[in-house]
Amino acid sequence: MTSRERVIATLNFSGPDRIPLDCWILPRSWKGREAELGAMLREHPTDFAGAPYDNPYLQIGTYNLGTFTDAWGCEWLNLAEGIIGEVKEPVFADYAALRDFQWPMETLDRGWENTAAGIANNREKFILGTVGNIFERMQFLRGTEALYMDLAEESDEVYELRDRLAAFYRGLAERWVKTDVDALNFSDDWGSQRALLIRPEKWREFYKPVYKELFAIARDAGKYVFFHSDGYIADIYPDLIEIGVSALNSQVWCMGLDTVAPYAGKITFWGELDRQHLLPYGTPADIHAAARQMKETLYRNGGLIGQCEIDHLTSLENAEAFFTAWE
Repeated sequence: MTSRERVIATLNFSGPDRIPLDCWILPRSWKGREAELGAMLREHPTDFAGAPYDNPYLQIGTYNLGTFTDAWGCEWLNLAEGIIGEVKEPVFADYAALRDFQWPMETLDRGWENTAAGIANNREKFILGTVGNIFERMQFLRGTEALYMDLAEESDEVYELRDRLAAFYRGLAERWVKTDVDALNFSDDWGSQRALLIRPEKWREFYKPVYKELFAIARDAGKYVFFHSDGYIADIYPDLIEIGVSALNSQVWCMGLDTVAPYAGKITFWGELDRQHLLPYGTPADIHAAARQMKETLYRNGGLIGQCEIDHLTSLENAEAFFTAWE
């Protein structure tokens, strides 16, 4: 099987020749280990590729020290080289600025110059097109604390902010489905260590309809839907399945295998191996044991992608163990 065929068989629960691999390596992880990690990736190629698309409005901060103002006008502060910073100066600290804000709809038709060639050059792999993160972008534009208060108070402005952003991401999704990507990838971090960041009922009333509309654009065009969220999101697993998520990247070890096990066979678990404790502090034997547990609990003739995120605390031995654990 090619990588693309392998991932599609996994998503359709139709018996891939092996479990597909996907590995995210944070920028700080490369420092001083460029040669070793590069050789590791050449020895263990992953089954995924991203399609190029150059739109500055999708950029989230930078990995460089200091301050950075993104294309939306949000000011970021980064205190650690190689790790993403956070927004300290949002655009809509006062909602009065919302009335005159110039929404970047015209940018959606730019930045596609290298997309088709990038897809063609990686056609044997499963290719993702990145749409974005409406909840996080709302936080960047409004400020996290202020957004939570808006949601609690149900202000008119927070609905307008949601709808204007949804129109931007809807336009982006409509353009992605005209390309030859295999899936559209959405991302929003919804969980704390112990629970959803807002009440599940509020999530269903305010955000679920937006996701449902965006996912439908992908599915109606014959594309798969991939979704990423950090944290404890078990409360909305059934909702994400209902509205069409094909593969979910979540912290299954934060929630617990027993918690997510009932959804085996209903959705593809896009990883992940535990990056909070196992990858930085475990042993290669621990990593192999965890992968074995995931296969035994979650694999249903497919439905499992071997995935992890490697940071600077992950040893080269543990990184190598990730790649060999799924064989």
